[in-house]
Order: sequence, then structure tokens, then C-alpha cells
Amino acid sequence: MNRAKSIFIGLYPMVAMGILGYAAWRLSVTRDGVAWAGPLLTTLPFMAFLSCVMLFKSVARTSGSFPALNALALGGTALSAYAVLGRGGDPLALGLSATGAICFAAYSVWYSRLGRPTTSRLAVGRPFPALELKKVDGGAFNTGELRGQPALIFFYRGNWCPLCMAQVKEVAARYRDLAQLGARVLLVSPQPHDNSVALAKRFNVPFDFLTDVGNEAARSLGIEMKNGLPMGMGLLGYEASTVYPTVVVLDATGVVRWLDQTDNYRVRPEPETFLPLLTQLAATRG
Repeated sequence: MNRAKSIFIGLYPMVAMGILGYAAWRLSVTRDGVAWAGPLLTTLPFMAFLSCVMLFKSVARTSGSFPALNALALGGTALSAYAVLGRGGDPLALGLSATGAICFAAYSVWYSRLGRPTTSRLAVGRPFPALELKKVDGGAFNTGELRGQPALIFFYRGNWCPLCMAQVKEVAARYRDLAQLGARVLLVSPQPHDNSVALAKRFNVPFDFLTDVGNEAARSLGIEMKNGLPMGMGLLGYEASTVYPTVVVLDATGVVRWLDQTDNYRVRPEPETFLPLLTQLAATRG
């Protein structure tokens, strides 16, 4: 299933861009504006969303299934159907509208849901396993070193993932709050190590930017996402398998106190979700 999703997300933006461009051109040269407005309504919202997260990397979460945008896509298809079936418009407009609406529904409902398996290796109240990771300087890091202070751990897919980068940007903006609470922050990804180094330099905050070499830590925790990389990203050096986005809060004894295992890559916890717990842990420790 992940392989099919990888192919889908590799092709869908190109299909949406093609439909959008062609519909805009037809709208400018034909009088059949009602019919060709339909494909615009089914593709423009997705392209706008994609452009926003890729260019600004400021959208760390969205609604679960984009109900308003799906309704807009359905309305665009209905608009083209009215123009084609009721007024003799170009049938191609209806075909492209339907294609855009179906693809967007597939993206928002099918692709975005990760279908992640349950894992017993991560659970609230259980000690966090000792994992070997790679530091930006190339040295080894063991999560057993975290004992003695609370920790916030993010497993993210890589620099290629706009929502992951938005999430990193969001938590980096709160580094002073986290430092005051005495929390150690780990950002862990199976991406090529040079990418983790570049990310650490880009944000320049006192976090641990760590590489999960060979995805071994994610595999041991049961959060490896096999064949989860979008088609084409392998050309940039990424491996085919990645990690399910996961956030973990540990207390000073290394026990998991809070856990987020989202099943929708667009739905991620806000800092206000875990900061109160870290505040409590800091008070207990102090």
C-alpha cells in the first residue's frame, strides 16, 4: 500500500498542475467559462496548499480530511456537469473536473492517512528503549544518556517533508521555553546524515539533531514506514523507507509520559499540547 501511495504522491502534483494550467488557458480563450471554472475549483486549492507548505514551511497541521476543500472540489465538478450536460459545454472540462476532485479526495482521505501498525514497543508508562543514533559531529548518541532530565523526542521523516519542517520550525521557536523547563529536545530522522547536519546549522538552536542510520531505531520501535518515501525523492539520496511521525515525552527517569502517534501526516500536536506536561515534570524534578 505504501508503494502505491508513493507513486500517487509523486504523480498527483504534476497532474493537478497540468489540469490547472490547461483549464486556465481554456478559460482565457473560450466563452465556455462555466465549464472550465470547474477544473480550476478542483485543483487550485490543492496547489495553493502545496505551494504554501513548500515555500513558507509554516503549516504544521491541517484539518484531518479538508471537508471544505473537498466540498469545493465537488462543487467544481457539479459546475462542469451543469455546463456540459445542461448547456452543451466541452465534455473534457467535466472529465478534468472529475479527475481533479477524485485525486484530491484520494489525497485528503486515502494518502494522508498513514495506516500505521500498532506497536507495543512504545507505550506510556514504559521505559524508553536505549537507541543508538548519530550526532551531527559524527559521534554516537545513546538515548540512555537522557536520564536525569525530561526529554522531548520528535521522529520526523526528513527535510523533504514540508510539514515535518514546519513542525521543526514551530518547536525551534519555543526553544527558550523548553530550555527554561530543562527539557532536552531530540530531532531524529533516517535521512542522509548531511541533511541532518544542514538542518542543525539552519536552525542553530540547542537541540540534538540526530540521524537514525539505516532506520534501525525506528525499526526497533515499530515505527518504520516501509516504502513511505514519495516517488522521485530517492534521486536526492533518501532511502525508500522512512519513519511514521512520532512525538514522545520522557520524564527524568527515562519513562514515557506522553506519546503522539498520529495516523494522519497532516495532523500533528501543537506545542501547547506537551508543554504543560513538561512544566509539570520540571516542577516535580525541581
